[in-house]
Amino acid sequence: MVLSESKESHDDHGAAVKGGAATKAGAVVSMVAVQGTTAGFFVLTNVILVEGMSSTVVLAYQYILAAVFMGFLALIFQRNRPPLTLKIFFSIFLVAFVGITLAQNLMAGCLYFISSIVDTAVINMIPVVTYILSVITREEKLQINTLWGKGKLIGTLVSVGGALTLMSWRGSSLLRSSSMGHWILGLAMVVLGVLAFSSWILMLRPMARMYPAELSLTALMYVCAAFQTAILAAILSHNASDWTLKWNLELILIVFGGVLNSGISNLLYTWSASIKGPIFVAAFAPVTYVFTTILDVAFLGSSLYLGSVIGSIVIVVGLYMFLWSKFKEEENSPAMEDQQTSIASPLLV
Repeated sequence: MVLSESKESHDDHGAAVKGGAATKAGAVVSMVAVQGTTAGFFVLTNVILVEGMSSTVVLAYQYILAAVFMGFLALIFQRNRPPLTLKIFFSIFLVAFVGITLAQNLMAGCLYFISSIVDTAVINMIPVVTYILSVITREEKLQINTLWGKGKLIGTLVSVGGALTLMSWRGSSLLRSSSMGHWILGLAMVVLGVLAFSSWILMLRPMARMYPAELSLTALMYVCAAFQTAILAAILSHNASDWTLKWNLELILIVFGGVLNSGISNLLYTWSASIKGPIFVAAFAPVTYVFTTILDVAFLGSSLYLGSVIGSIVIVVGLYMFLWSKFKEEENSPAMEDQQTSIASPLLV
């Protein structure tokens, strides 16, 4: 009898271990798939911009689709929502402008001038830039007297050094070349986009407290972003035919970006973070750069410069130093989990 119970207990433990391993493996597979999806989105965006299509029009349609998709999920899974006051709606409108309309249009528009390889390399700095802004705004302390405090500072400096290398030194062209003027303008746009997105991450914590209904909040932000981007597109694009949807790559990108890149990827980010934590999610950010480089060089023949390669590698090294330090901080300071979630938050839109 005792032997039988012991065997059953052992079997249950074995099943639990296998289930836990399968869940962790699922988180890894999910994050790799998400990074591949993001890379595909950047490369597809690059393709349609080369063909002369309007990035703002595409993003406006994408946000409309994302708003419908997330709104549908909110209606099903979040029936009890707090009341939406005028003050809360204005706050959502402002947050959506900074983190979605401004940041995403800059990060997509820069692809007119630089390759998606360079774009994703700079975007990898979002956790580091968010940390810098959180220190400036006193959301986080340097903690220079701790191991993880020193590690975060060193990782930040290394990443910034890599970004400066990428922006100031192109080096010899490993593939075809492009205009230096376009290069500088494109880099300026993506850097401003990263600053806007990092600021948005810091805005999310108070916004989530003000309106604690994540699905509904996300849907409302997409509604606001769709309205704002549509106005921007109307200002920048005077050709009415730009709004005509055709059965081509533009339509594929809208569906791809609205459902996969903004909707399903968002859910996989959230699920993986709940299983393994935000640091685990953020650690996969450089995988996007690898996928983007392979796709961009293989299918678009984009420019690849020695300075870009070296700068990007230094950014990734600094990012992993920073993330390792955040992991050590999480181990030693579990009470700071909410703050770390905001700093290590991935690209969700």
